[in-house]
Amino acid sequence: MRGRAGDSGSHLKNERRKSRNSFISGCFAWLDLAVPELSAMQSLLLVVAIAAVAFLYSSVGHGGATGYLAAAALLGLSPGVARPGALWMNCFVAGIAVWRFQRAGFFDSKIFWPLAAASIPCAWLGSRLHLEGGSHALVLALALIAAGWFLGWGRREQADVPTRPVALPLALLVGGGLGFLAGLTGIGGGVFLTPLLIFLHWTPAKVAGGISALFIVVNSMAGLAGLGRAALVWQPVFVAAVLVGIAGALLGTHFGVTRWRTDIFRRSLAVVLWIAAGKLILTGK
Repeated sequence: MRGRAGDSGSHLKNERRKSRNSFISGCFAWLDLAVPELSAMQSLLLVVAIAAVAFLYSSVGHGGATGYLAAAALLGLSPGVARPGALWMNCFVAGIAVWRFQRAGFFDSKIFWPLAAASIPCAWLGSRLHLEGGSHALVLALALIAAGWFLGWGRREQADVPTRPVALPLALLVGGGLGFLAGLTGIGGGVFLTPLLIFLHWTPAKVAGGISALFIVVNSMAGLAGLGRAALVWQPVFVAAVLVGIAGALLGTHFGVTRWRTDIFRRSLAVVLWIAAGKLILTGK
């Protein structure tokens, strides 16, 4: 009798699980939101991940491309969709961060423009290079490993340390290098730029966030321009992704500009980036 009851209970649980999965699949199919190369559940997880990444990254003036690309790598989304998708999300999410940080007075055009002058053409050039398969996976994995370190353990602002004037040759070198990386991988570069600005004592931390936000936007736009028609990848799920990304960014920038310290979540996200990098290295995709 117990065996029959156990079998019956197990059967009921399986049926409930199937019903729940069928409901999710049905909703995504009805709304035509599922990404063709992902299952309905994976598409749902992608949207949820985008909302979380937009919220967390925007709070420090970042667009979240490293987070989007890490989620795409973990879910198995192809680079041809992931790279332009991350750049588009950068434009929306970092664009909101630009608005919030500039309104609060956290921006310095004298530092931004030398960086942008070098980064924009280099981002366009980087996006013209089409790495495929294992080469793309390796470059992206190395970028995610470095981004994880800078995000989680990069230099933080030190009290009572005066800012220094910008060294123009170094600014052009930093801008060009990060711009090229942005175009090549779909990473906006802000995750590297913010700690560098603080490390070089060019600006306070929140001003660095405002500069990085606009830096991400212009690099992402240049990268999309360089991709040409490949940038016009359309998936209905992108509509949901943009909406939840904007909502997450509005909330994240509110907290980032006015309220909190972010060390714990930075290091948690760094671990996620390293997990995604490990998958890319081990699988080559």
